Amino acid sequence: MANNKINYHFIGIGGIGMGALAQILASRGEKISGSDLVENDLTKKLQKMGAKVYLGHKKEYLSPETENVVVSAAITEKNPEYKEAQKLGIPILTRGELLGKMMDEKVGIAITGTHGKTTVSSMISHIFEDEGLDPTIAVGGEVRNIGGNAKDGKGKYFIAETCEYKRFFADIHPHIAVITNIEEDHLDYYKDLDDIKSAFSDFTNNIKEGGTLVVCFDDENAKETAENFNEKVISYGISNENLNYRADDIRIEENVQKFRVYKNGSDLGDFEIIIPGLHSILNALAAIAVSLECGVKLGTIKESVARFEGALRRMQTKGEKDGILVIDDYAHHPTEIQTTLRGIKSFYPKRKIWCVFQPHQHSRTRLLLDNFVDSLLEADKIIIPKIYPVRDTREDIESISGDTLTKLLTQKGKSAAYIPEFKEVVTFLEQNASENDIIVTMGAGPVNQVGEMYLNIE
Repeated sequence: MANNKINYHFIGIGGIGMGALAQILASRGEKISGSDLVENDLTKKLQKMGAKVYLGHKKEYLSPETENVVVSAAITEKNPEYKEAQKLGIPILTRGELLGKMMDEKVGIAITGTHGKTTVSSMISHIFEDEGLDPTIAVGGEVRNIGGNAKDGKGKYFIAETCEYKRFFADIHPHIAVITNIEEDHLDYYKDLDDIKSAFSDFTNNIKEGGTLVVCFDDENAKETAENFNEKVISYGISNENLNYRADDIRIEENVQKFRVYKNGSDLGDFEIIIPGLHSILNALAAIAVSLECGVKLGTIKESVARFEGALRRMQTKGEKDGILVIDDYAHHPTEIQTTLRGIKSFYPKRKIWCVFQPHQHSRTRLLLDNFVDSLLEADKIIIPKIYPVRDTREDIESISGDTLTKLLTQKGKSAAYIPEFKEVVTFLEQNASENDIIVTMGAGPVNQVGEMYLNIE
């Protein structure tokens, strides 16, 4: 009789976070299966690793021999596989619960915040790899020197990106935690900013006894959260001299950002990073702080930060065609959009920027509409495709469209166009973008396809 035992079945296995944990478990020899609505590069990779991946959601994908079911935040109790797991009495774990159990086996380093957590977790992973620490890694973007977003390392550290949505990080108990910033987001779940801040405060209480909280003190909300933490706090930033880690003497030379780092007032010397924007320096400071606190050699850190190319879809240069540079970024929150566009402008001050922004989630677009308008004013030309729906109700979808955002931008005097379909966006860019322009595709949905389609036009 065939052995049909499955150790873990992932409902929503194609998601970046779920797929990371599935990869680690598959590397350990666990029998993995999972389902998702569409095939992607991650599901294909898992299949090559021996996982059974199903398209769609059906109760038949589960059997009494399935030992554990893992669900993503997008899965509800109405899902047929979820209901079948309940019927069969199979233990159901959230992604956060599984990650928490896995991190407890190692020295956990958890990176969270409204923005920057993917870059910081990727950079820490990059540095630790260069130091030969062989960490276990589960992050939300590709770490280029491991060729993916997950790795089952043999070293003592587990580096993980953690999210505040639905208090995902409530089940994480790290030894070291990083908070990059705290801002209004996920307002389809949280009531307001105070509710969000309370979730981060609860997360800090999860840090293991004797552990460390690394916090950006340039962000007032994150700083306030740190002030309520009773264990060791490591501060970093640019704007205040009374910090544990501080960047100063910031300058741009030949599309490289250079800066000096001070640790408790002592000069650690010059660092450089090839990613634009002050936020990139803050992200680097967080990674530098964590690495030094873990005993990584200063020379390794300097060399690794200088070579770090960014996580996949974070200010990623996709290519150049006819003198037009194409950049892709995952920014989907107003602050991320503004910060990213300003960073690109700092490197290319004389070039016109086309921003192709695909709003992510109707409810987020509606609730932060004015903020989106203000942030997009940083671009010279703006194209808005149709909104990418995520966890949206019918009422959400009917309440707003990309055309709403476009009209508000034109009222502000901006050159903006609502072009729902990617194919038509590409045609418009082909006809209107000029040599020396920059096309920035931006959003958490598949808007990166626009840049790829544009570059591939013969």
